[in-house]
This record gives sequence, C-alpha cells and structure tokens, in this order.
Amino acid sequence: MRRKSLVEKLGISHDLLNLSVWPIVDTSALNEVAAKKYQSRKRAVEMYLLDEATLSEISEVTGIEKKEITRYIERCFMIDQYGQILGFRALIPGLHLKSYEREHLPKMKASNYSGAFDLLLEKFPVLRDWIDDKALAKKRNSNTITYSVKYLHKHFREKCKELGISMSEYPLNTEDQGRRSLERYVKKLKERHFGNEHLYGEVAAMMAKSTGSGTKNYVTNFRPFSRVMFDAHKIDLILTIRYTDPNGNQVKKTLKRIWLLVILEIPTNAVLGHLLCVKPEYSQMDVLQCIQNAIHPHSSMTFTIKGLEYPEEGSFPSISILETQWAVWREFWMDNAKANLAKNVKDKLTQTVGCFINAGPVKSPLRRSVIERFFRILAVNGYHLLPSTTGSNPNDPKRKNAEEKALASEISIEHLEELTEAMLAQYNIEPHSGNSGLSPIKAMRDKIHSGYLPRILPEHRRQELGLLVISQTVTVKGNLSKGKRPYINFEGTQYRNEVLSQHASLIGKKLTIYINIMDVRSVRAFFENGSELGQLRVSGKWVKTPHSLETRRLINKFLRSEKRAFFLASNDYVQALRDHLKSSKKKGDKNWYAHQQRYQQQMDKLTEVASDVDNEEVTEVCETESYQEETVFNNIIVITNEEEGKVEELEYDWEEFFKPISF
Repeated sequence: MRRKSLVEKLGISHDLLNLSVWPIVDTSALNEVAAKKYQSRKRAVEMYLLDEATLSEISEVTGIEKKEITRYIERCFMIDQYGQILGFRALIPGLHLKSYEREHLPKMKASNYSGAFDLLLEKFPVLRDWIDDKALAKKRNSNTITYSVKYLHKHFREKCKELGISMSEYPLNTEDQGRRSLERYVKKLKERHFGNEHLYGEVAAMMAKSTGSGTKNYVTNFRPFSRVMFDAHKIDLILTIRYTDPNGNQVKKTLKRIWLLVILEIPTNAVLGHLLCVKPEYSQMDVLQCIQNAIHPHSSMTFTIKGLEYPEEGSFPSISILETQWAVWREFWMDNAKANLAKNVKDKLTQTVGCFINAGPVKSPLRRSVIERFFRILAVNGYHLLPSTTGSNPNDPKRKNAEEKALASEISIEHLEELTEAMLAQYNIEPHSGNSGLSPIKAMRDKIHSGYLPRILPEHRRQELGLLVISQTVTVKGNLSKGKRPYINFEGTQYRNEVLSQHASLIGKKLTIYINIMDVRSVRAFFENGSELGQLRVSGKWVKTPHSLETRRLINKFLRSEKRAFFLASNDYVQALRDHLKSSKKKGDKNWYAHQQRYQQQMDKLTEVASDVDNEEVTEVCETESYQEETVFNNIIVITNEEEGKVEELEYDWEEFFKPISF
C-alpha cells in the first residue's frame, strides 16, 4: 500500500507525521535481542513515513514482512490510556496494546475469569453507574458520602440479584462473589478521579484543580510596587491581659486569637506594612488600617524588650529607601475573606490608592504561595519559639500547657508588637531565594537605583488619603407637627448641629456624610451640590467616650439582645460595653476588651498630640443661623464638662487620623 493511501485510510493529520515530536524509547532498558528488534522496526517505520523507499525495498533492508510493516505503522498512530500518540513506543517487542476482551461470562467453577468483571459492567451499564455513584458521589442528586468497598460489596450482591443474576451466574458463582474484582475496579476508578473532593477532601480537590497544569497563567512583575499581596494570619500564640474588674480586683486572663495582617511587595518580597489585631476576627477597618500603614512612611518603634533593635542594614522600605516613601502599588492581591471584599475596602483601593484588585479564585492559597510561605517562616523562626505557643497543629507537643505557660510568662500584646516589628525588620534584610540571594531591601534598592521608580502619591493628595473615612448618603428627618427638630440618623442614633436643628426646611433633603470610622461621635455633612453643612455631632449616651464604627455596631447588637437593660441603665454606652466585656465569660469577649483597651490608649495619644498642637486652647461652639464654609477639614471631639454641664469642642487636624495606627 502506498504511503498516501495508508495515511488517508487511517485518517492521520499531517501534524502527526512529524516524527521529531513522537514519544521515543529508552533502548538501554531493553535486552540485546529486544533492542535489535526495536531498531529494525523503527527503521522500517521511518523509511516508510519519510517516503524513502517502497515496502518491498524496506522489507529487504530490515528483514520485516510487508504486512508487518503496515501493522507496525498502524500501531504507532494508536492513542494510549493518557490520550497521547504511542509513536515509537508501539514498536517495543512484547508490548500488548489491546486488552483482553471476553465474549461470555464464566460459568460455575470456571478456571479463567479474565475480563469477566468488565464484561459484566458492559452487559449491565446500570450496575456500573451505581458503583461509580456510590464510590465517587459524582451525581448532583447523590449523597456526598463515599462508601467503602466492604459496604459496596454487600449492596453489590443485592443489586446483582435485582438485575436477575442467579447464584449460578457470575459474579455470584465465584468464591468471593466478585469482591476482589470490585475492589480493583474501585481502586482504578479513584485513581482516575484523584481531584474528587468527596474522596480526598477540599484541599486535595483545590490542589488538583489549581496546580499541575504546567503553565504559569500570570506575568511576572519586575518593577517595584507593581504588585502587592495582602493576607491575614492567626498567630499560634496565647497572650496575657491584665485589667481591673467591676469589683476592683486585679484580673489576669489569656487571649487566644491574635491576627497579623501583612502587605508584601511581590517583586522583591519586602514587607511594606503590618497590623496586629486582637479581636476574634479582623474586620474591614483593620484591612484599611493595614493598607494605610503600608502607604504612610513607617515610624520607628522604641523597644522596651532588652536585646531587640533594628538591624543596621535597614528595616522597612520607607525608612531605608527614601524613594519609597508614599509609594503606592498597581495591583492588590488578596483572598476572598469577607472583610477584604467589603465595599469600603474596594472603593478605597480603586478610587483613593488607584490600583487594580485581584481577589483570585476561592480557596486557592497556592495563588498566594509567596505570602503563605512568609507566614510559615515567621511562625517557625519566631512565634513557635515562644513559651506560650500553641504549635502548628493540635498534635504539636509545643502546645502542651500553653495557657498555663502564658499566665506564667505574661507575654502581653505590647511585647508581641515589639517582637513582630523586630522580626519583620530582620526578614527584610535577610537573603531571600526569590531574589537570587539578595535581601528584599537590597533587591528593591538595586531596582530603584537602576531606574525602576515606583508610583508616588502626589503631595497634595497625601492629606486627602483618608482611608479610614467613608461616605454615606442620608436623609434629613424630623417632624414639625410633633416639634421634633431636624436630624440625621446614622447607625441607630441621631446627629445634628445648631444649623441643622434650627432649619426645618432641610427636612427631607439628601446629605452626604463623611465618617471617620475610628471615631464616629461626629460626621462631616455636605449638601447634594457639594457645599458643606458642617460638623454633625452625636447625641445621648454616645457622646462621652470615643468609639469606632465597629464598637458602635457591637453595642447596638447588645442593645437588641437580653443585655439591653444593662446598657440602658448606664450613662455611657461605651463604658458599659467595657464593663460587660470584663465580666463576661463568653469566648472571645476578652479579645474584644483587649481591643477596646488598645483603642482607648491610641485615642488618648491622639488627644495629647492635638492638645500640644492647639496649645491646650479650647474653642467655644459658635451659635449661628447662617451656613459656615470651612476650608480646613478638621475633626471635632466633643467633651462633656460634668461640673458645669457645658459641652466643649477640641479641634485638631483631621490629618492626625490618617497616620498609621496599630491596635
């Protein structure tokens, strides 16, 4: 048969005629006789497909009959079990390509059962579908439970009887009634479905779906700050907190959930900013604070722990490399945590920072392998060396008596802050394999000095950064007939100022308010045309103590619960919350109390700074009926003077809230 005719008969595409891409054979694995046969067959196939000679000439040269040459060529174009062309592998002596096909099921006491089970499933496809469904749970309407072979075999026999198979017929006529054949079939079935979630779990399914394709589906970035990666890690550590309970007793308790939020710069693996969070779960406010810490130039910490200090080689990019101060990124990678996907977070990233967001596929940590590896390094070389560590898993011997060790060692959140700061600074100057042995600081400095400059936030926009300021549209409410002055409602309480409360014509008007989520006792209000109405202040029991948006929502939750009477009996909702958290035995409340403590400390520091700036001058609230236009965006903290019953206001720059805050 001519070459052209054979190619047309087999329906072979011209791409498959390219012998250079065919799978080959390692002849060193064959004995001398088999290797000689293989080389003769290969030579015959090559001469035919390359059209170097006729079949007769090829037969004369290789000593292979013409019919055999044609058969070998047909074998070469067959497809193996992995979906690839066999190629020259089909010429290996003794290789069987066609499986045994049985024509009849074995009878009672047969001596050969080869291929019997395959024939059984071919004859009864319902039986095959039933086994596949029970072993893999792959049908949508099937139970997600997968069954063992022992269970399957028991019901397999019942299924065979339902299909009319008698005890004298295969497989019921065998000694084990088809158990071993069923076991072999299920094993091969599972091997073909290694990515099945019901068989091997979510992690294995995720690995099978998202890795091993052999193709990197995203471009590697070289320029500094072209891409950053954000993630949160629960530290395997128990801390200690001290406080005075409502009875005046000094109490020492443990904290078991501490989060570390980090932003990592991918091209050089440098840590840009971080945040420690002691709440049971971190929130969108914590994410925004971490982003703000990464953008704002880093402030050096004064260490109180003996032996802790910043390395001489550097610490953080904004300290060691002046060109990175106020640098912002182009891409922001994160996972699909609820706090990360909050509307406020996405709006601030896209509109204020001006970057793209890539949340990636759900449950695919390997897409963020760089930061996952970073957290592992930090844990192994740092947190797991502390006496109160809980180890890496429930069976880790390090976690033995971790709570007792925490109470004995009294490692506080302040200690952890200093330790984390020192470890991250040390990480930034250590050689990194991802940078060809260069440290993150050295790699970033070299790239920047080579001309790869990052995008810098313009100076006029730095005061307007406001990542912790969110906006919302509200409607002015009130009722003339009932004598209720105009007000706006935000998070369950009323806000007003002198201008708003005295102008009933504003009822029903739309206002845009800007809220600093760090202190929601006052908001900034603007009309629909953009003109400013002024500062609106909260009323009632919310006014005395600074509190964040998160704290307001937590208190509102309690006000709707069985704790309502306890909170209503207090003159200060925020102080009532702290009293409740101190006395509560509920899991996680001690974390909330520690968070409130740190928040109060931070607000006290800000108040001190504001007092120094204003030379401790307190301004009076001016009563006016006209609208005031202010060009400076100031925040006003309301302070109640209990002795005189007067309300005073302390002004300081709104920009103070935009500085990095770690709590």
